[in-house]
Amino acid sequence: MVGVPPPNHPEITFMGFFKDLKNVKKQADAMTPAEYKGLGGSMRMARDGMAQMSQTLDGMAGYQQKVMHLTQVGVPGTATITAIRQTGTFVNENPECDLDLQVTVGGGAPYAATVRQTLAMVAIPHFQPGKEVPVKVDPQDPQSMIIA
Repeated sequence: MVGVPPPNHPEITFMGFFKDLKNVKKQADAMTPAEYKGLGGSMRMARDGMAQMSQTLDGMAGYQQKVMHLTQVGVPGTATITAIRQTGTFVNENPECDLDLQVTVGGGAPYAATVRQTLAMVAIPHFQPGKEVPVKVDPQDPQSMIIA
């Protein structure tokens, strides 16, 4: 036949590649919610993505304000880590974790608290149950603290 390449010809593999791309597009279309399809859907998706990014940045700014405040006015103390759990969120490929703590401030009785903090991957071995860490505690709210 004229115009048909032999079975071992390189063009045959390209046809498989384009077929795979077509299948990937079908899967992506099937996974896309109806409200995000079409031009209007793309605009909605972009708006929703920007809103989510704005919310994340607001949260980060709030955390930075808390850190600055507690660095200045926080009461120093120590805390023993009793448990650590990942929240499923990552910041720059570092996991956000909930750390359950037994906190002692100024020789007072220990009390339980939970702190949510992003931990550098290389620092995780230092944040295991039984380890003691320095904290700065808000004098107005003993549940509000940072690991210093």
